[in-house]
Amino acid sequence: MRSVNRHTLLGHVGNLVELTNVLKVNVATNREWQAEGEKRTATDWVQVTVLDKKQAKWIEENVGPGDLVYIESRISNSSYERDGEQVYTTDVIAQLFNLVAKKGS
Repeated sequence: MRSVNRHTLLGHVGNLVELTNVLKVNVATNREWQAEGEKRTATDWVQVTVLDKKQAKWIEENVGPGDLVYIESRISNSSYERDGEQVYTTDVIAQLFNLVAKKGS
């Protein structure tokens, strides 16, 4: 049986962080719910890792803070050793990254 590891985001870009061999894109997503008869909202920030260099270059040239983006990604768990202790990470790895609308449009 085939399995699926897909995470979908639709949100606004906070900032872009260039690191060695990767681009990190922070994306804000809003959620709403009802509590005690009142509508509540909160923002969740998701850091997306872009590994594809061609895709990262396009994002750097065309996407900026406030832009609305649609991202399909996969979740990846890994670990590394720091100061003799094992550190575990969970990364959101972009597979599809689309610019939906520029800020203010």
